[in-house]
Amino acid sequence: MTSPADRRQEPRYAVAVAVTFESDHNFYTGLTSDLSGGGLFVATHQIRSVGERVQLHFTLPTLREPIEAVTEVRWVRATPMPSGGGEAGMGLQFLQLAPQAKEAIKAFLKKRDSLFFDVD
Repeated sequence: MTSPADRRQEPRYAVAVAVTFESDHNFYTGLTSDLSGGGLFVATHQIRSVGERVQLHFTLPTLREPIEAVTEVRWVRATPMPSGGGEAGMGLQFLQLAPQAKEAIKAFLKKRDSLFFDVD
């Protein structure tokens, strides 16, 4: 089985911004640890099921207004990895994102260093 990292279409960038998401009866918060043009990882103990759609809001440091997105849970990490290898949370893929939000994310990430580098 292919790992989530092997299926990524775009590079990930280290970003720590607050994320809010809600269900029918609850309001949750989490913190991103990485972001790409295709999605983000949200560190949270409020894990949703793979395949579930999650509407979320987050604000980049370069924006005044929050970005709203409909995402899909692509993978989960139910418990933190030993020795600090990663927090509990879920990898979310953007499904619906306004064109101006896509451009804002792209511009923000352009100024950052990727988490992974290709080595020849």
